[in-house]
Amino acid sequence: MAGVLAGIRIADLTIITAGAAATQILADFGAEVIKVEAGRYPDPFRSWGSGLTPPADIDRPWDASPPFNVVNRNKLGLSLDLKDPRGREVFLRLVAVSDVVTENFRRGVMERLGLGYDELRKVRPDLVMVSFSSQGNDGPESGYASYGSTLDALSGLMSVTGYDENSPVWSGNDVNYPDQVVSLLGAGIILAGLRYRRLTGRGIYIDLSQRELVTAMLGEVILDYTVNGRRRTPSGNRDGSMVPHGCYPCRGEDAWVAIAVEDDRQWAALCRAMGRPHLASDPDFATLPARRRRAAEIDALISEWTSRYDKREVMGLLQAVGVPAGAVLNGRDLLEDPHLKARGFFTRVDHPVGGPQLQRTWPFNLSRTPGTVRSPAPCLGEHTRRVLTGLLGYSDAEVDELEAAGVIAYAPAKVRA
Repeated sequence: MAGVLAGIRIADLTIITAGAAATQILADFGAEVIKVEAGRYPDPFRSWGSGLTPPADIDRPWDASPPFNVVNRNKLGLSLDLKDPRGREVFLRLVAVSDVVTENFRRGVMERLGLGYDELRKVRPDLVMVSFSSQGNDGPESGYASYGSTLDALSGLMSVTGYDENSPVWSGNDVNYPDQVVSLLGAGIILAGLRYRRLTGRGIYIDLSQRELVTAMLGEVILDYTVNGRRRTPSGNRDGSMVPHGCYPCRGEDAWVAIAVEDDRQWAALCRAMGRPHLASDPDFATLPARRRRAAEIDALISEWTSRYDKREVMGLLQAVGVPAGAVLNGRDLLEDPHLKARGFFTRVDHPVGGPQLQRTWPFNLSRTPGTVRSPAPCLGEHTRRVLTGLLGYSDAEVDELEAAGVIAYAPAKVRA
């Protein structure tokens, strides 16, 4: 059965993760996503990301980047220099037959290319266009350049991550929390734009601010200051409404388990599991206020117990008695995790240059129209001729002329030179 989004075409100009992963989700569920990038200066994710830069000694290393290949599977690859008037003309012809345009350039780039929303809707009046901007497209800081780490800071997230005695800590070199959140919600925002078009017959421009999206998730931080005049600070693994609450060492190298106790009932269950049932009725530990005062002592008691067991064993023991606990899983653990395997969360994708790779799928399942991985990420410009001749009406001779003029290229400029 065709994917639930079959018949939707997206001209995708997004780079790196934010935006690109959003359109990848839609592609997995049937949308036709055409990734447009300049052949001479392609998506930077082709050459870097997460310490997984492909080796330079393989053929076409720019096609082998694991991070790029994860967020661009199921897409068609179109090489196009938008700074060249001929490339701009090709793109406008693509827009005319597309439902959605997505981009995440700095503010003003699309307008300088002559491809702002006002220009694009001249060729497609009911176009849905989404700008995944870092700061939004207006305001005094709208022209700022950003990465996930700087958005961690500007959003306010970094002010509450880390430990009191250390400097602020961002959400992780290999995570970049803003990018991941923007990608998941961005897919829904694109669908909202398409829903609006279906209801009204009109196009819409959507200005998505990555910074504001993350700030919107800090409701308690903002509310605490609004109501109490209190500025939240980093608190490590502690939680104001749960004690104990933290990560505790387990048997083995760098093995940990997270435990979160919400109420006195869970505390009593934890005490029984540790073989210390008397602590549940001890006045020094029986209530949340009492446990707050003895938090460090409680952490030491739990650590002494957990260190004797495997992390999954601790998780199983506590979950069995109703105490929320989770083993801290690393990359290898995740790939071998029986629950994720049962859910089919990882799938093997074979790339002609990058080789086989286990990639994550989706955190949700549609019972009647599940997502599918139909093709690996495109090599640079892989489907250019197919798109131009089969979709846009160019002849092979015209495509040859565009290639000869450098409007279309299949290798980065520094390699071509």
